[in-house]
Amino acid sequence: MRQKWDLSKVSCLIAEDNPHMRTILRSVLSGFGIRSVYEASDGAEALEFVVDRKPDIVLCDWVMSPFGGNEFLRILRGDRDLVISTTPVLVVTAHAKRATILEAIEIGIHGFVAKPIAPAILYRHIGEVLERQELQGRSKGIMGPGQPTTVRKLNITDVSSMMPDHSSAEPDTEESALALL
Repeated sequence: MRQKWDLSKVSCLIAEDNPHMRTILRSVLSGFGIRSVYEASDGAEALEFVVDRKPDIVLCDWVMSPFGGNEFLRILRGDRDLVISTTPVLVVTAHAKRATILEAIEIGIHGFVAKPIAPAILYRHIGEVLERQELQGRSKGIMGPGQPTTVRKLNITDVSSMMPDHSSAEPDTEESALALL
């Protein structure tokens, strides 16, 4: 494993309809040092856990009965609570077709891991998602078409009237806004 993350304080929800796979994932997560692991057998139960427990990350199967990863993600991303709607989700599924991956990205995932899982790959994905969230703020997933990069709202005072007049050139508003942070 390339990088070492301390995951001992991380809470994780496993949304998986196969009890044997939940056991495997729990064991792998325990090996990563994650001590707080919740389990849900479908998307509806997973939503209840996200609202009640607010896990740091969710590992979600795509195909579950009766309520799958697709429905779970759509409802999660549409929630009014920014903490809930920006909960990081890694899809962990055997259905790793291009169409499934693109649909998951469009809805808003933070990563995709194909089954059978390789623990080193899962560890890297979890660590990178949590690190990216810490550095860049919470988001509703990796960049899919039409998605904003982050949903963190910043209070920025407009100082454009105090800037020197650049009538000959278009002002670089992004650079100006970054300078204020």
